[in-house]
Amino acid sequence: MSEPGAGGLSVSVVVPTYRRPDYVRECLRHLELLRTSPREVLVVDASPDELTRDVVAEFAGASYLRNDLGPSTTPESRDIGLRAATGDVVAFVDDDAYVDADWLDELVACYADARVAGVGGRIVNGQPGEDRDGLDRIGRLLPDGRLLGHFTADPGRTIGVDHLLGANMSFRRSALLEVGGVHGQYPGPCVCEETDISLRQRARGRRLVFNPRAVVRHVSAPYAIKGDRFDRRWHFYARRNQQAMYLRVFGPRSVYPGRLAGTLLRELRMRCAWTVRAVGGRVPGLDRRARLRAPAVILRSAIELTGLAVGTGAGLWERRAERRSAR
Repeated sequence: MSEPGAGGLSVSVVVPTYRRPDYVRECLRHLELLRTSPREVLVVDASPDELTRDVVAEFAGASYLRNDLGPSTTPESRDIGLRAATGDVVAFVDDDAYVDADWLDELVACYADARVAGVGGRIVNGQPGEDRDGLDRIGRLLPDGRLLGHFTADPGRTIGVDHLLGANMSFRRSALLEVGGVHGQYPGPCVCEETDISLRQRARGRRLVFNPRAVVRHVSAPYAIKGDRFDRRWHFYARRNQQAMYLRVFGPRSVYPGRLAGTLLRELRMRCAWTVRAVGGRVPGLDRRARLRAPAVILRSAIELTGLAVGTGAGLWERRAERRSAR
């Protein structure tokens, strides 16, 4: 594949995958249609079979790499791709995210600013109004510990952000290697592993930007592992990984672990109060069946707080492990 000319930067594209050979084929087909080709495309496969290897063999510009750790190891797959990459910039795209023809050019153009360590782009899910939802909250880390995405929004210009989304993000390879690469040990359905490397860059004072013209079309393929998107398991891992990430990136003295705990406790109180009103028939529009199901909302808080507790222990353990390995 040819080298991109914008800014003289070469780009490696990394596609992590697990048991989605048909989606990988479509992903690679779109990458072949880029107006400017990357230096290389690296597909990192954690599947237990050879189906994806056979698909990658159909594309002359793509290389196949193995991740033998299996399911729920997306960050490890990203890191395998990073270590094999030779480009100045490493761009990550999901196997079920299909790039627009000028995607690579739009990402690379933002690196003309030497202060920029990472560039992400817009995700198109095809939902009505998604381009206007959360225009002032794209990629934000709030003081109360909440992380906001809204990467489907289109602000009409490039803006600074606190974190990027793994389905459509890129970093200077040197910047990733300086923070130890892509850090693993974020189990579950792909939650916070991409935020980890983003926040490590922000902690070093580097800029991350969101360019809405760098578009991928996300088709949200079914999970190839147990569970559904945004199920109860997802809520557990979201809080487990988020708390662990804050402790690993910022340390136990950071304000974020405590503020996240406070936010979840406030949400629990609000849900309890709503449940009391709902069961008592004081919430308009709820029929008898809905009132009987109302206490289930408290279960979500219980799951999230359990995840928070598990994440606290995991984050402290992983931070110690990272510090020992860095010596």
